[in-house]
Amino acid sequence: MSLTTGRRPGQLRNGLRAVWVLAVIWLELGTFHFALHDCHWPDTVRQPQVSNARIVRILVMADPQVIDRHSYPERGPLLSALTQIMVDLNLRKSWNSAFRRLRPDAVIVLGDMMDNGRLSMEASEYEAYYTRYQSIFSMGDAPVPTYYLPGNHDVGLGHATSFSLEADARYADHFGHRNYRRTIGNHTLIFIDAPALVEEDLLRAEHGQGYDSWPAVAHGPVEFVKQSASIGSQGPVILFTHIPLARPLDAACGPLREKGSIRQGYGLGYQNTLMDGATEFLLESVKPSLIMSGDDHDYCEYEHTIPSSNEKVREVTIKSISMAMGIRRPGFQLLSLTSTVPSPDHITQIPVSPPLEVPCLLPDQLGIYLYVYIPLVALSLLLVLASNVMRVNAGSTRQIWSKKHSRRDSPESPYDLTDRNGLSHDANTDSFLPPPAIKSRERSHSSRPRGRSFSSIRTWTFMLGGQRRSITLPNPCGHWRSRVEHRTPRREVGLLRGFLEDVLAVTWPPICVFLVAAWWVLRW
Repeated sequence: MSLTTGRRPGQLRNGLRAVWVLAVIWLELGTFHFALHDCHWPDTVRQPQVSNARIVRILVMADPQVIDRHSYPERGPLLSALTQIMVDLNLRKSWNSAFRRLRPDAVIVLGDMMDNGRLSMEASEYEAYYTRYQSIFSMGDAPVPTYYLPGNHDVGLGHATSFSLEADARYADHFGHRNYRRTIGNHTLIFIDAPALVEEDLLRAEHGQGYDSWPAVAHGPVEFVKQSASIGSQGPVILFTHIPLARPLDAACGPLREKGSIRQGYGLGYQNTLMDGATEFLLESVKPSLIMSGDDHDYCEYEHTIPSSNEKVREVTIKSISMAMGIRRPGFQLLSLTSTVPSPDHITQIPVSPPLEVPCLLPDQLGIYLYVYIPLVALSLLLVLASNVMRVNAGSTRQIWSKKHSRRDSPESPYDLTDRNGLSHDANTDSFLPPPAIKSRERSHSSRPRGRSFSSIRTWTFMLGGQRRSITLPNPCGHWRSRVEHRTPRREVGLLRGFLEDVLAVTWPPICVFLVAAWWVLRW
């Protein structure tokens, strides 16, 4: 059936429009909220009820790596700009869905906030870059404390001509300290500068010294860890690091990992894990109850052992929250810190061990593009093309049939007389009768199309108070519909033109819906 002709005009066209509009609404907005339907704070599902409990809920995310024009130079300006727009929209949808639904008490970002924060650039460009990051991860009218860690994409790792000498100062001005500790509910949170630790660990190894005898770099991570260890902590310690700790080459990462495992490796501006010496130094000095890391972009669980006490410590490497980091299901982690007070009048909080955490997964945005949108585009084009082929074939058949039956079967009269007025008559006719007169009124209406007429006005007549009354209103569709009736029938349009017209007619509604959805996401 044609898209615009037949017993039910526009059936396929309207059907495709409806399918596309619903698909865009669901896949661009609804699926992000639905994906978090089973995402709950761990204290609500894994911890028994505790009297006089004080719970702090922290959303932990890693490696948003907001891209810029330097991220994909091989794609060219236009494709790079389009990639940036789509990735930014994905980050906004993921963040808004998570933050608005879960309402955390605090947020921790485990480094690599910006993909090219370490590169040399003008101060104005960096400011615009940072402003864009803050806009994507906006908290609206209800901001909560946010704690940052430096990643190798923020401050660099090693030396390269493209790395800015101002990267450290820029990070400190915009994101704060690089090594620090915070106490929340009698839990101690320790944040270390892992890129700097990698560099200092390499320097220490080159001098052949152990950590006990090593003169730590001033204000560096080793000095900070030693000072923190000397202060001690009264409750559980949670260690946050951008780079994961060392582990055996054959260490598994658990069922939530998408591919491979975390292996030692390094290159320009990165190192996959800390070295064995730095790992042992952190475990012995900090003695954490839980370790949370990023950088790898994929999920990983591993259990370390503190050498001196033989205690087991669980490390969780958190998924990247971005669709552009080589994983199909981005994600983040929920961390619940629970403590109790002996009585309502008591101010001392007693921590409840261990700290609880749980992963949350976000939609497969790349899979939506590859396995939903692209097949739906192909199916829509195929249906539109098939419909137009059938329409053109039906039109050709109709024309052939009309030509074959256009001649009348009745024989012509053998005798034909013509009067002086030029009118022809049969020879057997006794008298010449004049042709019937045509009234001017009838002639004036003979050019109107048969069937329903669409006037430019509408009149309603009714009885009110015993008198006949009428209401006349303009009909805005009358003139347009009259013109539609006189247009060239669709069957006269060629295959290519009809196909393109139908594609355009099906395409513009979902595109408009997508633009409205994108505008709404930007306004969140």
